[in-house]
Amino acid sequence: MIGSMARIVVGIAVACSLTLGAGSASAAEPSFKYVGVKKCKTCHKKELTGNQYGVWKTARHSKAFETLQGKEAIEIAKAKGIAGPPSEAGECLKCHSTAYGLGPEDYDKKPLLLADGVQCETCHGPGSAYRKNKIMSDHDKSVANGLIVPNADTCLKCHNDESPAWDPAKYTLADGTRAGFDFDQAFEKINHAIPQDVKGKYLEIEKQRKKEK
Repeated sequence: MIGSMARIVVGIAVACSLTLGAGSASAAEPSFKYVGVKKCKTCHKKELTGNQYGVWKTARHSKAFETLQGKEAIEIAKAKGIAGPPSEAGECLKCHSTAYGLGPEDYDKKPLLLADGVQCETCHGPGSAYRKNKIMSDHDKSVANGLIVPNADTCLKCHNDESPAWDPAKYTLADGTRAGFDFDQAFEKINHAIPQDVKGKYLEIEKQRKKEK
């Protein structure tokens, strides 16, 4: 449940769609939809670009839903008065899965699987518009098409004192003080950045490699 996630030193967020401007929705407003980790995997399993899928698969985010079925999560849920199994409780699923509670119109094709836990789009935003290679290879175009670059505020939407297992002294900061969450330390635990020498150029690099084969 949410409490288990307080121990996951990784930034997560309840992802939201970006809009072209403030105010109420309009016909001119983009509609970004969730595509799911299997779509992200298509490109982000490549060693050339950092194998983000591999990092995710071996980290706790991919197992976030699974933790809700464990003995500890069940005990915490009971202690906090959560009705029913934590794996079925909205209070837990909102931070242990991606796009929980949304409607069919929010998915590109079909709803995401709870079993996949906290997927890429929880932190990076719905990927229907930015997932194409020609857009993903350009940072500015990606952001314009819904890509979210996570920061501390992103993570704190779930890593906060609402978590039943929140530990306000979990992290030791540079000045010796303690904090319940520290973005820099947490991020390093799951750093899956595209290598600097590849970023923005991977399409060209792939083409060159194919020519050399």
